[in-house]
Amino acid sequence: MGQHYVRSVPPGPLGAAVGSLLGYEITEDAPAVHRGLPSPWLTVVISLDGPVPTATGPGPDAALHRYASLVGGLHTVPAYIHQPAHQEGVQLALDPLASRDLLGVPSGELGLVTDADDVLGHLSRDLRERLGGTSSWDERLALVTGELLRARGSRSPTLGLVRAEVAEAWRFVVRAGGRVSVPDVAAHVWLSPRQLTSLFAAELGLSPGAACRLIRFDAARDAVRARSLAPSGPSLATIAARTGYADHSHLVRDFHAFAGASPTAWLAEERANIQAGGGAPRAG
Repeated sequence: MGQHYVRSVPPGPLGAAVGSLLGYEITEDAPAVHRGLPSPWLTVVISLDGPVPTATGPGPDAALHRYASLVGGLHTVPAYIHQPAHQEGVQLALDPLASRDLLGVPSGELGLVTDADDVLGHLSRDLRERLGGTSSWDERLALVTGELLRARGSRSPTLGLVRAEVAEAWRFVVRAGGRVSVPDVAAHVWLSPRQLTSLFAAELGLSPGAACRLIRFDAARDAVRARSLAPSGPSLATIAARTGYADHSHLVRDFHAFAGASPTAWLAEERANIQAGGGAPRAG
């Protein structure tokens, strides 16, 4: 049983479009189910082992879909990764505003989990084949970043353009940590709340209000994870106040909505990944 992670800093030309690039190899005593929690990043997973089995539920009767490579859009419910005992691959976190540029489609067209072959076509299949011929993690991660740069260079300049008001609205919500009202976001970009909601959802796949909740949850999840590594850290009530929740119970309700579990139950499931300093591939 073991976990091995290799992280790479994406090259400068990719800027903030790639939040993280991670190679992973995980061996468990037995198959397990991992919750892929919602986050403000798109997730790309390229398996170097067997296909990644995903489902919308954790139980053995959940319908499984198996993808050799997958893309997870922005979402507000967990995806469940039914992990085999051994898994190996590359995982990326992408800025949703870079989806057109890097994936060729707005993130609003991506589902909870989408087959990467349906999004990228032969590029996805070719990349897997080339990765299979590599012998080191440095070579693998360099290959992925190189393909991202080539994909971006092949796009029409107009394809990668996100409407300025939508891009600024997303950045405004992120800068505010989700602690802002939809009318305030709309006023910031000189749109009516109705106009903003329509354009925002079409581009990103979420309403502005859902995006605010998602970003607050992501900050709270990170704080809960950090607290598990430092038991003398802030209480859940303090984390709730710092991340924009009304109180502890409000935080717990959002954890149930976004994670399908309470903060303590989620920690109990994920403790091994957290202590390893990595994280199993997650859809979203």
